[in-house]
Amino acid sequence: MSLEKLNITNKDTNETFDVLFNPTQLTVDEANTWAGQDRQRGKDEVQFTSRGSRTLSFDLFFDTYERDEDVRTYTGKVAKLMIIDINGNGKRPAKVQLTWGGADPNMPVGVFPFVGVLEKLTQKFTLFNSHGKPVRATLTISIKEFQLPEEQLKKEPKRGSFPAQTYTIRAGDTLSGIAAGLWRDPLKWRLLAEANNIRNPRLLQPGNNLIVPAIE
Repeated sequence: MSLEKLNITNKDTNETFDVLFNPTQLTVDEANTWAGQDRQRGKDEVQFTSRGSRTLSFDLFFDTYERDEDVRTYTGKVAKLMIIDINGNGKRPAKVQLTWGGADPNMPVGVFPFVGVLEKLTQKFTLFNSHGKPVRATLTISIKEFQLPEEQLKKEPKRGSFPAQTYTIRAGDTLSGIAAGLWRDPLKWRLLAEANNIRNPRLLQPGNNLIVPAIE
């Protein structure tokens, strides 16, 4: 059974190449964005706003000592992905796709295939021949996930409306504050008042449940 190599493809030019040696470990960093909801009294609440782009980090080892080749022949293929290529889109560094074996069965949260742009590259040359030619190197690579807005929407459709729900009144609550927390719009307090037949919005009884109407 042949060894499957990590493959890197320039998505702008369709150039592709395998690495010399597969990485021994991969690191995937990802984070969600949460926004605090200020309240007059009581504890702050947080609300999910978006899922951030992932970052894939790993080291690649290159060794051409036995061949007596300049190792930059191979490391340069990766380094080239950091610069604007006039043969590509000509506006930004290349978008790349990394594949290694078959597609991850847990997509879209899986790792491969991974499409992104090189965010950071560190080249470390560790061995030279008698003529000063580098023959061994380690590249530390960080790739930021790249998604067009329509691609992101396919994976994580945005909520187009706010479904009906209930809300338990807490001490210090106001209708405008509740509307700001639910819909990010304090001016929508009148919708709460109408849905719950509230004549005086200043008289809210802690512990009571409010009907929160669905809105687009």
